[in-house]
Amino acid sequence: MTPKRSIILLILACSAAVLLAQEQVHGVVRTLEAGQRAVPLPDARVGWADGPAVMSDSLGHFSLPMPAAWPAVLVTSSFSTTPDSLLLKAAPKGPLTVTVEGSVQLAAAEVSERQASTRLSLQSLQAIESIGARELKRAACCDISESFETNATVDVNYSDAVSGTKTIRMLGLDGKYAQISMENIPFVRGLSSNSGLTLVPGPWIQDINVSKGIGTAVNGPNAMTGQIDLCLLDPATAPMLFTNLYVNSQSRTELNVNAAQHLGKAGDNLLMVQGNLMQRELDDNGDGFRDQPMTKRFNILDRWMQRTENRTTQVILRYVTDVRNGGQMNDARPGEFSEGRRYGVDIDNELADVIVKNGWILKDPAKSIGVLTGFRNHTVSSVFGDNNYQGAQRSAYANVVYQQLLKHNDQIKAGGSFQFDDYDELFRQPSLEPMDLGRTERMPGVFTEYTRTRDRLTVVAGVRADFNSKYGEAISPRLHLKYDIAPLTTIRFSAGSGFRSANPIMENAAAQASSRVVSIEGDLGFERSWNTGISLLHKFKWFGKKWSVAVDAYRADFTAQVVADLDRDPQALAFYMLDGPSYANSLLADVQVQLSKQWEMKASYRYYDTRTTYDNVLRERPLVPSHRGLLDLGYVAKDEKWRFDITLNGFGTARLPITTSNPEEYRMPERSPAYATLNAQITRVIGAWEFYLGGENLTGTIQQRQILAVDEPFGPYFDASMIWGPTNTQMAYFGLRFTLKEKTNKSTH
Repeated sequence: MTPKRSIILLILACSAAVLLAQEQVHGVVRTLEAGQRAVPLPDARVGWADGPAVMSDSLGHFSLPMPAAWPAVLVTSSFSTTPDSLLLKAAPKGPLTVTVEGSVQLAAAEVSERQASTRLSLQSLQAIESIGARELKRAACCDISESFETNATVDVNYSDAVSGTKTIRMLGLDGKYAQISMENIPFVRGLSSNSGLTLVPGPWIQDINVSKGIGTAVNGPNAMTGQIDLCLLDPATAPMLFTNLYVNSQSRTELNVNAAQHLGKAGDNLLMVQGNLMQRELDDNGDGFRDQPMTKRFNILDRWMQRTENRTTQVILRYVTDVRNGGQMNDARPGEFSEGRRYGVDIDNELADVIVKNGWILKDPAKSIGVLTGFRNHTVSSVFGDNNYQGAQRSAYANVVYQQLLKHNDQIKAGGSFQFDDYDELFRQPSLEPMDLGRTERMPGVFTEYTRTRDRLTVVAGVRADFNSKYGEAISPRLHLKYDIAPLTTIRFSAGSGFRSANPIMENAAAQASSRVVSIEGDLGFERSWNTGISLLHKFKWFGKKWSVAVDAYRADFTAQVVADLDRDPQALAFYMLDGPSYANSLLADVQVQLSKQWEMKASYRYYDTRTTYDNVLRERPLVPSHRGLLDLGYVAKDEKWRFDITLNGFGTARLPITTSNPEEYRMPERSPAYATLNAQITRVIGAWEFYLGGENLTGTIQQRQILAVDEPFGPYFDASMIWGPTNTQMAYFGLRFTLKEKTNKSTH
């Protein structure tokens, strides 16, 4: 056992025992829905009059320090309910059940729009950035991979010059090291790790919660750099009908239709449908290749939820088919290696998901249990010239979580999980034996997590133990600390280990768009890393303005990693296990300011130092800019009839894969140039209609040379995978949204 692991295990074992006990008042907050059903109320503010307050969790649970003296008044409020108060003459002998009524004058949509579009939380244990519905509208957000343009934590880039796939990075590492979940169930993983975010429409999402650093033990082992949780629209609060039509100057057309049905005691249902069509050949840089593939996509999801006094049940059904055709333009002239053939790119995804979630509050409201299950069938076919990949994934997931509030405000969570994955993968390259990567993995796991809250300090210690039928066991300790230096100043610390199994071909799908010979050297195993991080969040008023300043630093150290080596030979891609150090350092400074009730601004700077050992040489990871800056300005008119947003993104230089052994005409420079992009959008609201007009990459920045040996796509030097910047010039778009809300009952309570 390494010294670092011994130290963290010792901290985990001792952290809860060293804190002194302190009496608390704890219980659950509920609200009455239509039909007078009592359901848990999350994110409610519960506190003593003129005293400290806390926020209820996702199941309505809260824990509050005792007041200075009795009697005391307990005040409960939220955005969706009427403020309520309860007089307590003495300390309660057990957990409280607080039931509050909804307000007949509720205007939830208006309240949401007045909130900051991106929220930094002082209450959450982890450093979480919540991207709300308003933020998602600021960039038209056709799919989730396009929703991070105004976010400094997540970087977005094209994976290659021909497939049109956008990928993300967190803390300087590829998105595969972040756990991307939907409603806290692992979602973008396996064969969808490269394109999964592209297949989730933005209008389906209510919030995106981005947490940095190692995840908690309860949420799974794979959150090595953070977690991105996609929160779907709630059927109970969604409008009866919502439509979004989007058209851009590249002839891409997209239509989203959401329809909600409120079924009384039978629950609530939300059906969401998306269609995406692009059938125009586009070649901004004139290299003879389509900058974007022609696309046909159909996406449908149905979410049903039923809430009773002590139970919440939901079922999610989803189906998507996505067909993309790219490569050379139809009128392209074949080179001498082409033998009269056109270089084609054909990608076909078909994916079906079933998610079932149940949560119960037991007779003692301080106890609850949740059961989460998910099932997936995903088939992928991709052809890049002579490279052919065929894959299928059949997966099942189950997670059982028991949660209990203990006597002195302690909280314990414990449970077990099971992940099943059956992969069929066959990769064919010209003149080589097919590469069969099929396998079956079964991974049961158990976990426990313990929380102690004392005045200003919260400590959460957890550990996971998982066993994978192919790669063996893995122990993952986790520690999170949160200390409130002042009411509006919080410091957080996290440390722990995570692991994942790799899918090297799909996770490096861009390399298929080249003539590189792909090889796997030796047996591949788990990827394992330790992540430590510290963050500071301070909110204050200055010159009459509301400010939020966040600074964080994170470091990931890999003890085992599947290395994708593009530097050994520009005609090869080698996969092998790490032999040497590999790490990623990330530093962020972020400032948000509410300039007025109409104007908000945010500015941020991110620095990355990411290095990996390639063939015994420690090198900077390729295609990762060391510096990134963001400046964003948003305006909302007093009557909310007009909205305007403008975002400037700046990117520093990045190391490019080594190509010095190529002939001179097929070489790339050592580093990419620095560049900037500018996006802007204006929105006009007229009754139930919203009309928006915007533009992306208004600076016209483009990577002019996107493909090596573009005239010889079947030759030995062809490579379309080295993308460092935008692949298209300016793009304009127009859209409209229509929202039909359910008529409210005007009778008073």
